[in-house]
Amino acid sequence: MNRSLSVMIVDDEKPMLEWLSILLEEHGYEVSCFSTGEQAVEAGLKSIPDILVADVKMPGISGFDVLTQLRENSPGLIGIIMTAFSSVDSAVKAMRKGATDYLVKPFEVDQLLIAIEKALSERDLKRENLELRKRVRSKYSIEEIIGKSRPIVELLEKVRIVADKNSTIIITGESGTGKELIARAIHSIGSRSDKPFFGVSCGSFSRSLLESELFGHLKGSFTGAYKDKEGLLVAARGGTFFLDEIGELDRELQVKLLRALQERQVLPVGGTRNVPFDARIIAATNADLAEMVKTDDFRADLYYRLNVIPLHVPALRERRSDIPFLLDKFLQDYSGETGDQLKTITPEARVILSDYSWPGNVRELENVVERLCVMTLGEEIAVDDIPDFIRYPGEAEHVSAGSGIITEQSSRKNPTLDEIDKAYTLYVLEHQARGQKRLAAKILGINESTLYRKLEKYAREMDDS
Repeated sequence: MNRSLSVMIVDDEKPMLEWLSILLEEHGYEVSCFSTGEQAVEAGLKSIPDILVADVKMPGISGFDVLTQLRENSPGLIGIIMTAFSSVDSAVKAMRKGATDYLVKPFEVDQLLIAIEKALSERDLKRENLELRKRVRSKYSIEEIIGKSRPIVELLEKVRIVADKNSTIIITGESGTGKELIARAIHSIGSRSDKPFFGVSCGSFSRSLLESELFGHLKGSFTGAYKDKEGLLVAARGGTFFLDEIGELDRELQVKLLRALQERQVLPVGGTRNVPFDARIIAATNADLAEMVKTDDFRADLYYRLNVIPLHVPALRERRSDIPFLLDKFLQDYSGETGDQLKTITPEARVILSDYSWPGNVRELENVVERLCVMTLGEEIAVDDIPDFIRYPGEAEHVSAGSGIITEQSSRKNPTLDEIDKAYTLYVLEHQARGQKRLAAKILGINESTLYRKLEKYAREMDDS
C-alpha cells in the first residue's frame, strides 16, 4: 500500500495531537495537526488531506462540521471520528455524516491504524468497482455499436429515444446480429444504468429450472431446493431484465410470464404469496413470433404484451458498408489480446471479407477475425490466410476437395492448366474484385496489361466457339 498519504488530525488536546502525530509519522503518513475546527477547515480547503481524524467535541466547529465541510470539496475523504463519550446516537450520527469509523477515547494504537487500513481498503474497493462499472458501461455503450450504414444509424436513433422509457421492448434479428448488445446499450444509457442488468436465455434451461431462475423458489419446493432462492426478476431491482430467445419459452411458462408482466409480481415455485418486482423487460428473438402466433406456437396475448416497442437488428449482409469498421474494431481487440503488433488486412483480403454473405452475422465475423489474428504469423492478413469457405462461397462446382479451381467441363475430365487459369481469373474478377480490373490484377499478382490480354484471349475463344 502507498504510505505517502496525508492525514489531518484535529483535536483541542495538545497531548493527543502530539501522540497521534508521532504515531502516524512513524508509519509513513504525512501528518498535519490543528487544535481548532476553523483552522482545519481553512487549511483543508486549500489542500484536502486523504484522511481526517477529528475529535467530535471542540470549541467552535465540531469534528462533524469539519468532516461535512471538507467532504463538500472532496467526497472521497476518509473521516475517522474520535470522542471521549461513547453513545449509540453519536456513533449513528458519525456514520450519517460520512465517517468511515468511530473511536472512543482512550483507544489503543492499533485501533486507529486498523481503522485507517480498513478505510483505505474500502475506498480502494469502491474505486475499483466504479472503474469496473465504467468499463462495463463503456463496453456496452451505444458508442461501441459499430456502423455508419443507414439501417444501423436508424436503429441507434430508436435506441436513444426509448432508453429512458420503461416500456417493454422486443428486439428481433438473426442469430449473431448483436441483439444482446443492443439490450445492454439501452440499459447503459438509460435511467436504470446504475442498477443491475440480468439476462437469461429461454432456450438454455429446462422448463422447471427456468421457472426457478425467473421467479425464484422456496426451500423444499422440489428436490435440491435446500434454501429459499430469489428469482432474477426480483433480483434485478430497479434495473433491466433481458429475456433472450423468448420464442423458445415453454407454453406453460408463457402463461406465468404473462401474468407476471401484467401484475408486476411473481409467484415463487412452492410459494403462496406473490413478490413484487421492478425491472424493465427487454426480450429478444431470432424467430418470427407473429408467424408462431398464427401456428399457435406462441401465445398471442404474451406477444402483444412484449411487442410494445419493436426494434429490428439488421443482418450484416444488409449493412455491408459497416464491415470495414467492424474489421478494424475486431483487429484492434484481438491483436491486443494475443500481445502481437496490430495486424492489418490487405485491400484484396478486405474485398473478399466484405463480399462474403456472413450467415452468422457479426458474431461470425468476429470469430473469423480472432482466428486470423491468432493463426496468421505475419503482421499482414492476406488472401491466402482467409478460410476457403469465405474465399469460395457457394462455388462448390469450382472448388475441388484440394481447393483447386476447376470448371464444370473439367469435372468430367482432368482440367488443363489453361482451364484452371481461366476459371480462377474470371472468378477473381467477378466475385472478389466485383468487375474492377485493377483490383483483380492485384489479387492475381499480375500487371493490368497481362489481365487485359487474358480477357481478350477469353473473348476470342468465346467468339470462335
